[in-house]
Amino acid sequence: MAITTNQELAQAVNEAIKESGYKKSYIANKLGISRQAFSNFMSKQNFSLDDANKILEIIDKKTTTIIH
Repeated sequence: MAITTNQELAQAVNEAIKESGYKKSYIANKLGISRQAFSNFMSKQNFSLDDANKILEIIDKKTTTIIH
């Protein structure tokens, strides 16, 4: 899947979270933030690849980055 915007990246991470079975409250706890702060974190406009990788590491997912 080609992801070209920060919003698409956040959506892909949300899908990975759903598929993983991990609860968002668990992920928020691992990040050291509240559940509400996690929701804000996921919806921020500048959601980055670093943000995504932090979450994906918690849910035991791996990514591949290809820069064109």
